[in-house]
Amino acid sequence: MVDLHCHIIPYIDDGARSIEVACAMAKHSWQNGVDTIVATPHCNLKNVRPNYRDSEYQVVFSTFRAVLEQKNIPVKLLPGAEVFAHEDNIRELIDEKKLVTINHSHYLLVEFPFNQTPHQITRTLQSIARRGLIPIIAHPERYEAVQRTPFVVASWFEQGFVIQLNKGSLLGRLGQSAYKCSHTLIENGLAHVIASDAHDMKHRPPAFCSLKEELNLEPHYFQLLLEDNPTRIINDEPLPHPKDFI
Repeated sequence: MVDLHCHIIPYIDDGARSIEVACAMAKHSWQNGVDTIVATPHCNLKNVRPNYRDSEYQVVFSTFRAVLEQKNIPVKLLPGAEVFAHEDNIRELIDEKKLVTINHSHYLLVEFPFNQTPHQITRTLQSIARRGLIPIIAHPERYEAVQRTPFVVASWFEQGFVIQLNKGSLLGRLGQSAYKCSHTLIENGLAHVIASDAHDMKHRPPAFCSLKEELNLEPHYFQLLLEDNPTRIINDEPLPHPKDFI
């Protein structure tokens, strides 16, 4: 399986707080069937480390990948970022090629303020797409507007934007509203990917071993969300329509 959204690199954001925690996350993922992790530190958050595509990011990423090799943890680590999509600078950052896409593909993982309106989100997504990138919407089930009207996601879906749900939402660990919304989306085929969005080993752990017990999905749909589609994304390939698989 491929974990497309994980805050595993230590010391870089609010994810892993130490090398020991980060390595434990990687080892736990590997032991539970995840062979590839895309490291997606928060990017473009104001007043914190920007994590743009620069030498500093590359050093931090390469250093941690070397640590995994030294400790004989065979999980494959790929570059990425969870980009906060500020309307005031996202276009400039894309034009100047400052953002880390998923494994240097055309896919860009983006998040939005939880209280932003569907119109604001749509406008930014369309702006990203016009610049040649395919936005992956991180955890839309956590956004207030989507929780009120889950089928607003259908519009984003039909425009070719990728929908990524959080494991924690589906397990009820991120609140009842996110739980209900995520299940509504997945049961109606409005999801492309499930990712861990892991930050640690205690409160927001990695791996997907508990999902199979929680989700009553056809095996081929489960595989689509956790393996096939994430693999297509890291290989910069187009995605099939999930409604064909439910």
